Amino acid sequence: MAFTPRKAGILISGGNPWEILFCILHLEKQGFLRCPISIPGSGPANILSQAESELARMTVVPLLEVKATGIDILIIPGGRRLLDTMSNFNEVGNAFKVNEDLKNLLKGIYRLNKPIGAFGSASIMVAKSLQGITRSGLVVTVGSDPKLQSAVAATGAQAVVTRPGEVILDQTNKIVTTGGELGTKRPSEVFDSCGNMISALSELIKV
Repeated sequence: MAFTPRKAGILISGGNPWEILFCILHLEKQGFLRCPISIPGSGPANILSQAESELARMTVVPLLEVKATGIDILIIPGGRRLLDTMSNFNEVGNAFKVNEDLKNLLKGIYRLNKPIGAFGSASIMVAKSLQGITRSGLVVTVGSDPKLQSAVAATGAQAVVTRPGEVILDQTNKIVTTGGELGTKRPSEVFDSCGNMISALSELIKV
């Protein structure tokens, strides 16, 4: 029987460049096909989209065109800019709303029992998007950021404090989270957290 490569969707709009690049490297090492996902026009004069294309090194797919049935896992790198790109968290705090297209994709992935990985600030978007539909209480990490921990708690999920490089595996809900660059200024530790993330997601596909 021919082996079918697994396909990983990775959101690159607003994400931390270290986390995006290191995830792409680890995905390549583990034999994943990758599907870079972006929001058209999310930067001035297409500067951002051009930078994203350079980082992804392949065609970037608009978020609206991504189907939950077309990917095996979804990865959302974090970063401070992500909160402005994909939500209104910085404006309204815990009453924030997630970009509707991202929210719908997350729900679709979850309902198909496919794994989701999130870094730092992305974890609050996962918790918000899946609020009320998880199989059990969601457990995630945002590193040790108290503001983001409060946002997680406001959704009814549990935020666990982690050290740099650590990941939290919520096996029941098939969610893997890590603080990523929020928890460290050392690229090597971000690299490790990305590797641990991809390994955990890969194992969840087999479950």
